Amino acid sequence: MPSSTAMPSCPPGRNKQTPWKASRLFSYSLFGNRRWKYVVVGCAGLTLHQISEALVPTTIGAVVDNAITPHDGGALLWWLGALAAVFIVLALSWRIGTLATMRSFSYGSHDLRQLVVERTLHPRGMAARRAPGEIVAIASSDADRVAGLAWLIGGGLASTAGVVTSAVTLLLISVPLGLAVLLATPLMLLVMHRLTKPLEDRSDVEQSTAARAGALATDFITGSRPLKGLGAEDAAIARYRAASQSSLVSALKAIRAKSAFTGASTAMSAAFLAGIAFFAAWFAVQGSITVGQLVAVVGVAQFVQGPMAALGFLSVELARKRASAARIAVLLGEAEAVPEVGVALGVAVAPDVAGAPAAAASPVAAASPVAGATGRGVGSPGAAAAPVAGATGRGATPLLEVRPSPGSHFPAFSASAGDVVGVVLPDGVQARLLVDILGFRVPAPAGLMTIDGSDAADVDPSHARSRVFADSHEGVLFRGTVRQNVAVADAELDDRAFAAAAVVDFVSQLPEGTETMLTGHGQSLSGGQRQRLVLGRSLHQPQPVLVLHDPTTAVDTATEAVIADGLRNFPDKALVLVTTSPTLLAACHRVVLGTADGPPETGSHRELLATSASYRAVVGS
Repeated sequence: MPSSTAMPSCPPGRNKQTPWKASRLFSYSLFGNRRWKYVVVGCAGLTLHQISEALVPTTIGAVVDNAITPHDGGALLWWLGALAAVFIVLALSWRIGTLATMRSFSYGSHDLRQLVVERTLHPRGMAARRAPGEIVAIASSDADRVAGLAWLIGGGLASTAGVVTSAVTLLLISVPLGLAVLLATPLMLLVMHRLTKPLEDRSDVEQSTAARAGALATDFITGSRPLKGLGAEDAAIARYRAASQSSLVSALKAIRAKSAFTGASTAMSAAFLAGIAFFAAWFAVQGSITVGQLVAVVGVAQFVQGPMAALGFLSVELARKRASAARIAVLLGEAEAVPEVGVALGVAVAPDVAGAPAAAASPVAAASPVAGATGRGVGSPGAAAAPVAGATGRGATPLLEVRPSPGSHFPAFSASAGDVVGVVLPDGVQARLLVDILGFRVPAPAGLMTIDGSDAADVDPSHARSRVFADSHEGVLFRGTVRQNVAVADAELDDRAFAAAAVVDFVSQLPEGTETMLTGHGQSLSGGQRQRLVLGRSLHQPQPVLVLHDPTTAVDTATEAVIADGLRNFPDKALVLVTTSPTLLAACHRVVLGTADGPPETGSHRELLATSASYRAVVGS
């Protein structure tokens, strides 16, 4: 079943009427994408296997009574054939049931991971920040544990069938023995259920502490170089040691609880077996049952210990799976960082023909999606946006315009195709915020900016990101070749972008050039080389507007000059450089300076150096 191509009926985070809960995740892992067929086949196969196992001692007892005791060779052959048939069914049913259940588990785990990944990478983002290690733990161990419900149900049904078959067999042999099994089984399950309560609690704590320790380990390994640069290795080690110790203590408590439960369960099962065997032997001595029936009773009583113990563990395993499902449900239910347009405006939203959102009938005038149309702010419906003074682009129609409210730290600017615009913000926090807004990782306030003439607050993030690319300053490399890290979907490499990012010189020295495999987020490269590859990837993006945030902080001055010169070679794109680098700003067609206590200043780098003391204080010469 090509589960990987099937999408969930309700994408995470979009349908507010049917939120993901533990019960829904259980149902989805079992029956989503037509997995019910595997579940049914798996349960049938495992159940038939347990029934066949329960029939083995019964068949052996029949061989003793009907062939060996009367010394009947023909009957012996017949019963041995029957025993062989039972073993064949036993083996085949186990194979078929295990294969079907494994497929149900694997596909279910894969689809749950897809839900987590889709929610994590959702265009609207998540309001709550989660550590990468935590998300990895949820997408791996928690998804596997929830998908393991297929094994739990299949095993539970099979164990129940094994106990029922054993009880019926004993009833046919001796009513008192059969009644003993029927009465003892629920009593033992009740006692074992009470014994599992400490184990359930400690298992939940064990899972939580292990997830936290794993998240810390992932994050510290990923950020090992910055930690060394800050000299914070000892603090990181101490923090991980504390988390690991907590996880170890929780694991030991869970193991002790499980050992106590296993010991109690084994003792009860052994006492039960001894009791059945004693009474069966007594009945045989009294002549109430035959020797073959005695063999069958002892064999069935020994076999039934396994199913009964498995049934006792059901509540423990179900509790662990509920805890994992709850963690997945919380992640899938995280609020979106960028709210839906319809939620923000209070109107119904439906996609238009081009895929961008269009508002239904509303008292608020929707922004026109046509390039070059006048954008309208939500705060003043119907009012045409005033042009940005001193910020007209080189092209006829601005692809991007920023028009902040008075007193904002952000300067007003626009960018058209062929523009290289420098944006200088003295406050680094405000610079990162502006880049996050331009990249739609943070909601854009109504009226702050327009894309192709439409208010960004009215544009779906997916559509906005198809027009504007704004990577964060901490752009990372992924496992894969240089080509896969730079080019979009393994497209052809753009020599112009490679030259502008100044990566040709060191990539040509790599063992396999652009096909060199990068591992560990490119830790084998220097900081400057990694930053140049990230810049090359940004310049390869197909969006007409590229926002670059301090793209040369880790390179030397000579390389920075090469990059600055190359950024002018993109007449088909609008480049916005959020930076304080004099070399990059000198290459811009115009520069805007945002200040907290005055109006923005606009001009070329050389003009601002000559006329603005604020600019000189931030940028220097």
